[in-house]
Amino acid sequence: MRLLMLTTLVCALAGPAAAQTIALPDGHEFNQPERYPFALSPDGSRLIYAARATLFVRPLAGGAPTIVEGPLRGRNTSNPAFSPDGQSIVYWTNAGGILERVPAAGGTRVPLATVDSPLGLSWGADGQIYIGAGDKGVLRVPASGGTVQTVVKLAAGEAARSPQLLPDGDQVLFTLGEGTPTNWAQSRIVAQSMRTGQRTAITAGGDARYLQSGHLLYVSGGRVMATRFDARARSISGQPKTISDEVQIANSTGAALFAVAANGVLAYVRASGPAATELALVGLDGKRTSLGEVPAGTAAPRIAANGKKVAFAAQGTIYVADFPNIAGARKVIENATFPLLSPDGEWLSFGSLGQRRNNGEEILFMQRADGSGEPEIIARPARAGENWMEGDQGFSFITHRGAGNNYDVWFYSPAKKEVEPIAVSVDDSAQMSSSISPNRKWVAFMSSESGDWQLYVQPYPATGKKYQVSTEGGRSPMWTSDNQLVFDKDGQMYAVSVQLGDTPTFGKPRTLPVTGYIQPQLRRNWELIRAGDLSQFLMLFRPAPQVRIVANWQN
Repeated sequence: MRLLMLTTLVCALAGPAAAQTIALPDGHEFNQPERYPFALSPDGSRLIYAARATLFVRPLAGGAPTIVEGPLRGRNTSNPAFSPDGQSIVYWTNAGGILERVPAAGGTRVPLATVDSPLGLSWGADGQIYIGAGDKGVLRVPASGGTVQTVVKLAAGEAARSPQLLPDGDQVLFTLGEGTPTNWAQSRIVAQSMRTGQRTAITAGGDARYLQSGHLLYVSGGRVMATRFDARARSISGQPKTISDEVQIANSTGAALFAVAANGVLAYVRASGPAATELALVGLDGKRTSLGEVPAGTAAPRIAANGKKVAFAAQGTIYVADFPNIAGARKVIENATFPLLSPDGEWLSFGSLGQRRNNGEEILFMQRADGSGEPEIIARPARAGENWMEGDQGFSFITHRGAGNNYDVWFYSPAKKEVEPIAVSVDDSAQMSSSISPNRKWVAFMSSESGDWQLYVQPYPATGKKYQVSTEGGRSPMWTSDNQLVFDKDGQMYAVSVQLGDTPTFGKPRTLPVTGYIQPQLRRNWELIRAGDLSQFLMLFRPAPQVRIVANWQN
């Protein structure tokens, strides 16, 4: 992992405003960048961001980011926001669609309410969390938890994002989009009374933030603007000033990758084209050998056990290439994701997207790896194949049955044309990311039943017994041919030796010098090359975002 860099640059603004660029660690890609993945503390000293399905806090004065202990890692968190005193954080997780609160220094997470995917959160001085809820208007819920209220109602064809309570305690500032679907490119900044419903148009643009200095910062035409703003009269004055003309905008929601502290410190991400994604082989010594570039959005590379073919998914399309000739990758299946190759490379299992889904139901298919023939439905509901045993003995896969976090691991037998459960939900926990041992008698998987992701091993077929491998967290276990388990923890690879018998025993996990790879929310984004003993990983890499910080834009 490269060290975080803090470089002072001269910003091309009207005035001597200085900026610093913070390069996040390799592999720290934002979760859901279209839903406000970062925020600043009120005093402008800390940046909180959602990456690797985890919350990190980075001091702007320098130093490595630290994990906010408390949120369950591996869940897709977004919309982080600080409390007015900077001591707590609120965020949203898609595991059950829950707003949660946690101390900024880490601690026990407190569920507040269940809401649909927010489009921006803010913590008001009145002790309420304000939620941009699209066509549902603006919602609020007490920071202590409780009932969700609709405080800003909208007409048909209107949508709201990025709300903020103004100092009078009645007016809510937010971004208003119109149209079906919402035309965020033509959005307006408005203020609306929670008491009367009266609305005041402020200006064109979006993601406005009011500052006690009497300024309004907002985004318009891809630029960060600042103007004088009378919060009582809800009116701007003077000529708006351009602070940056290159902020990145999310196409789907119009949200800008931009945040403002209460004291005026500004953070934003420059607009740029998609960063190149690299597929590489990585040795135990951390040495990387590039195989070439793959399409933007590539995830889940999988190699056949015979080492002859590799598959990956990118933007709803599955590609297959003769390994290691990545440049020759062929599009084989559309509207599909989560590919898994059979040991001989002749077959693919994959999950459904778009028109392959039945009223949103996830379906698992199997088809020839060259895309020929008709796909066969394996299971429904089912999401992704995970581990295909050599000898065409079948593969494990993930299902999602019921509500909340109820992911289970099942097994499909091609010979029997049947599915059977392997590891099923305990309460509302998730079981996933399975790997079957070389002797086909044990299965390793990760489970959230303890409150965080831990690794477990149990007999295969299931007997009701299981054994906990990790105690300090772990994700995505995979067996090596010599009965080791390699796994991910916070973007770092580890290995642990396993002694198999009637009762397995586990060694102490040891760190592998392998880091900086792209790790998505819940599924393994790397592959182990199983040619002999533990030797190489197949991994994805992409430059991490860089965040610009401007403290003296008023000069």
